[in-house]
Amino acid sequence: MTETAPSTSETPTTPPAQVSIKGDLTPVQLTALTALAIFVGEALIMFVIPLFGDLPVAVGAILDSALLTLIAAPVLSFMLFRPMVVQIAERKKAEQALRELNESLEQQVEERTDELRRSNRTLEREIDERRVAEERLQRTNRFVQNLIESAPSLIATLDINTLKCHYVNGRIEDFLGHSPDDITAAGGDLLDRIMAPETGRRCRGMIDRLVDAPQGEIVRADFDLTHADGQPEVFKVGIVVASRTPIGEAEEVLIVATPVDNCS
Repeated sequence: MTETAPSTSETPTTPPAQVSIKGDLTPVQLTALTALAIFVGEALIMFVIPLFGDLPVAVGAILDSALLTLIAAPVLSFMLFRPMVVQIAERKKAEQALRELNESLEQQVEERTDELRRSNRTLEREIDERRVAEERLQRTNRFVQNLIESAPSLIATLDINTLKCHYVNGRIEDFLGHSPDDITAAGGDLLDRIMAPETGRRCRGMIDRLVDAPQGEIVRADFDLTHADGQPEVFKVGIVVASRTPIGEAEEVLIVATPVDNCS
């Protein structure tokens, strides 16, 4: 079963690609800065050493090295080492931001996974409940259908406006010899099939009275119903409104007919 996890509103997180690192120098630039610092320092020394007069070679070398260190060290520290320290600090900051982003993404994935699991469990419960409800409804429908089919009475439903038969149980064949399928397939002219014209008019009049009757009112009468071979038989007939429209107008009636012999 496939389900979509519910969407959540989250604060956008800056991706690693957007973390900038300032002072990033290439190896060529580092070499050029070092060479430039040495060159400038040595050039200045060449102007300073003659001011000390003639010096022994060892003293001159030491003085040259000391002056070069004093001149080049601040330059290299400001122009080379300081940017490197800044670069290292910013790289560490970017790495920390990346770790935090990864941890945040992992947490979001775990939260969404848990939410998806909960949603799936809820959906599975709803599906199980719906399946149980459908099975219960099917059992109820089968029970009602069997009850209607095995009832000791002819049971039928008619459209209150057209008087066309929507349903008739199998008792019509047992009592009168008419096939339920033939009646429904022929347009549902139930009253014309089982009643003489005068009896049909009486039945229609009873149905018309139910249109404005209170909910649940039943009209009863004894009618001669006609067998398939043309022979009449007296039935006790009850008619009630079976369904109404949303605005309360009657739209379908239920007819229950029982042979008088079965009622005695």
